[in-house]
Amino acid sequence: MRAVRRLVVAVGASLGISVLAAAPASAHTVASVQPTNYRSEIVAVTPARSGLRVRLLDLGRKVELRATGAGDVVVLGYQGEPYLRVGPGGVFENRRSPTLYQNRTQPGGGPAKVPATADAAAPPEWHRTSTGRTARWRDQRTRWEGPDPPSVSASPHRAQLVVPAWHLTLRDAAGDVVVTGRVLWVPGPSPWPWLAASVVVVALCAGLGRRRRWERPLAAALAALLAVSVVRTVGLEAASGKGAASVAATVVATSLVPLAGWIAGAWAVAAIHRRLENGVLAAGVVGFFLAVFALGDVLTLTRSQVQPAFTASFSRAAVSLTLGLGFGLAAASALVVRRLAAEARAGSRAGRRPPPR
Repeated sequence: MRAVRRLVVAVGASLGISVLAAAPASAHTVASVQPTNYRSEIVAVTPARSGLRVRLLDLGRKVELRATGAGDVVVLGYQGEPYLRVGPGGVFENRRSPTLYQNRTQPGGGPAKVPATADAAAPPEWHRTSTGRTARWRDQRTRWEGPDPPSVSASPHRAQLVVPAWHLTLRDAAGDVVVTGRVLWVPGPSPWPWLAASVVVVALCAGLGRRRRWERPLAAALAALLAVSVVRTVGLEAASGKGAASVAATVVATSLVPLAGWIAGAWAVAAIHRRLENGVLAAGVVGFFLAVFALGDVLTLTRSQVQPAFTASFSRAAVSLTLGLGFGLAAASALVVRRLAAEARAGSRAGRRPPPR
């Protein structure tokens, strides 16, 4: 029973760490993208310009502008002031623009603080932020914020237009370019099929602990859990339009909880093959740990708009599998640890039995 107690203590410790990590985990979720039922899309860019590309990122929360023409393109802010400039010299921000500060993420989600030096009527004070020709910024005009409008509250199961038109104005040497978009309410799917699938996976995975030859199936289940977790985490970061180096750095810096699970899980896969009890314990803890961490992504199962890590169905399947495999591994590991403890006790009794006369 000592091994079983160790498993219980380890799982309890992992749960405690998960609770302590809740605040940074939530911050990471907010900093990336929370699923939503509001879909923002670009309808038109008029007039068309060669060398100018605009698209939405992070479910409409960010705008990406790529300008490869000969001249500069200026993004106008909320008061019509020069906000950003993109061109041959790189990307610049106007430090006198109130929009620059209003678009910044505040710690704790508080209101943006605009310094007294910001003045929409003042001459621009340009500061280069990149030598590239692509700018990305958070924009309040392209997304829905606040409570649901009355029409959505009255008919939440009906797709409907919420913002008929939003506009961004870009300015180059030839004049203004207007980016027009809209925001729609798209009802989310039912979570029950995905949760039912998780329950089935839990049962199947837990059953591995009752198999006589449990080593390979248990190791395969853990490897599958790690693969799903890694692919989905990296895919979510890549969907934000970042480069490979930036994606890797962000995953390492902001995904410490799953990263620790991946490292411990990789060791556990090899240890399970050698029938090491500590490997089984690690598999149970890692599975439970990653499943608890994935509970923060349950909104993916109920919202229509999710960060496009491959497809929405993949994201939902990944969450469902992570929950099923994670909690299933915790149960299977408990069964295996109990069996190993029973075998150890039986061997100990056999060793103490007096030799036959």
